Amino acid sequence: MASIIENCWSRNLAGKPWLLAAAGLVAFVSTGTPHPAFAGAFLNDIQSTGAASVSTAGQTAIAEDAATVYYNPAGMTLLDGPQILVSSGFVLISTSFENKGTTAPLGDPAHGSTGAKDQIFPVPSLFATAPLSDRLSVGLGLFSPFGQANKYASDWVGRYQLQSISLKTIDIDPTIAYRVNDEFSLGAGLDIQYAHLKRKNAIDFGAFCFAVIGPANCSGRGLLPQSQDGQLGVDTEDWSVGFNLSALYNIGEMTHIGLNYRSAVHHDFSGDADFTVPAAAGLLTASGLFQDTSVHTTMTFPELIALGLSQRIDESFTLLADVDWTRWSRVKQVTFNFGNPIQPPQSLVLNWKDSIRVAVGGIYRLTENTDLRAGISFDQSPVTDAFRSADLPDSDQIMFSTGLTHRFDQQFSVVISYSFGHFMAAPVNLTQQNAGTLAGTFQRNSHALGLQGRLLL
Repeated sequence: MASIIENCWSRNLAGKPWLLAAAGLVAFVSTGTPHPAFAGAFLNDIQSTGAASVSTAGQTAIAEDAATVYYNPAGMTLLDGPQILVSSGFVLISTSFENKGTTAPLGDPAHGSTGAKDQIFPVPSLFATAPLSDRLSVGLGLFSPFGQANKYASDWVGRYQLQSISLKTIDIDPTIAYRVNDEFSLGAGLDIQYAHLKRKNAIDFGAFCFAVIGPANCSGRGLLPQSQDGQLGVDTEDWSVGFNLSALYNIGEMTHIGLNYRSAVHHDFSGDADFTVPAAAGLLTASGLFQDTSVHTTMTFPELIALGLSQRIDESFTLLADVDWTRWSRVKQVTFNFGNPIQPPQSLVLNWKDSIRVAVGGIYRLTENTDLRAGISFDQSPVTDAFRSADLPDSDQIMFSTGLTHRFDQQFSVVISYSFGHFMAAPVNLTQQNAGTLAGTFQRNSHALGLQGRLLL
């Protein structure tokens, strides 16, 4: 296998570094799907296959490749020469739901399936770095720092609360680093961020008719609860800007300590709200309700502080550790305000709490050209039982990862990885206005495969 890749490298990529960069860019921009979260809530903290293979342990400190643009820009001062890193992978998220008394808007038992759909996501990223002098380096990252997607069967019992949701982001991250002295470096960058939020939920027009007009008049028109479902679809987007600051301290050649701060990013989403109304419910729109209109919402993506350690034990083994804190308490609720003044806003109360993520791992040099990698992490969810929803049935997660690095020559190396994430059981008992009560338990697991190529120029 190695010989096949080496032959392909020598024939097609040697002397053509732009091919690797172009391939990575095409892979990234061609993936229009949202990306899964690898950390609490909708944070994606795994931005490279190298990081995935150790469950992100020590990435704030080790600065082993261009992905340090995300994890700690100050680490660019440790890299040898210009380099390009392209990483891509696929993640399977498996979700199941056990119904325990879900009700429809009028309080009657909800009819339908319990189907939560398994989903496969691509996860691409692209990084490039270059030294401008022996003290000053610059870099550029293109990656997705936040993302979330959940899709349920259109007839599932919780459809009045949610049918599908997707959040995708793209960060353009120019960075700079300065080596103050042999021990200490500083870094900074901008997070130019695009965010796209879409959401759909069913509307029980039969229940709405019963509540507004009365059962007698509605039954004659065929407007019975759970028999005439419509839908609300919201599609919004926004551009915003944040920043990041970092520091790296080297205690000799054996120990690196890194600190990285990524700021909060506030988004003012705007877009369209589309209502689908069944023919039998047309009379319910006479007052001006359920008309297609504009929509607006706001959301602040949280700041993140990461502290990492890279400790080389001997010539063969490097120990890695990271502790990350995310200020999820910024996320209190999401409210969709409609341009149509008659249409009441739709809100989801979240009341998330700040969370901690810890990871430990290591890299073992098996041969001169091959390293074995492994790591484990525990990620505390910001979601509490009282406010868990179908939008994000998040819970505490344990992730196990392993991988392998192979250096084909001084210029080109690859990393492959596999990660398994197990989420704790996630009970839900949430009542929403005009949407009933979702009652049951979510179970989720994830499997991820990654491949990364690094080219030194």
